[in-house]
Amino acid sequence: MLIHSLFHWLGHTHLAIWMQNSVWAFAVVEMFHLIAMAILGGAILIVELSLIGVVRRVSPVQAARNLAPLMIGSLAVMMLSGVLLLTEETMKCYYSTGFRVKMIAMVLAIVVYFGLHTAVSRAKDVSPRPWMRVGGAISLLLWLTVGLAGRAIGFL
Repeated sequence: MLIHSLFHWLGHTHLAIWMQNSVWAFAVVEMFHLIAMAILGGAILIVELSLIGVVRRVSPVQAARNLAPLMIGSLAVMMLSGVLLLTEETMKCYYSTGFRVKMIAMVLAIVVYFGLHTAVSRAKDVSPRPWMRVGGAISLLLWLTVGLAGRAIGFL
């Protein structure tokens, strides 16, 4: 009931009312959300594929180190814009199975990604260990789940 009350409150804030009544606000915020998602997805794909061993041009250690600022920045933009998008349709999201799956997968993906890549970026050895390869595959699957579940919010 606490979460329901939180969603109800969020949907009635001044920001939510502005988002709901504005002609362009949702579209502009969604544009930033999608651009950040593309940047985040590209960075994740490069790091994870190098970690798994599919991309061999760049070491996983170097990819994780170089793309960390891009990852953090795009994730921050996605989360902020995601909250703004949520204010526009809070109760729809509250009852959406897709939204719940997305939130669970996102928390797991963030924990796995940053836990794994903290270990990878601190590694002195360029070649990833087998558990890192498995972690990279799991991370890719979790991020894919986040994207697919996000798309499913409108349908489930």
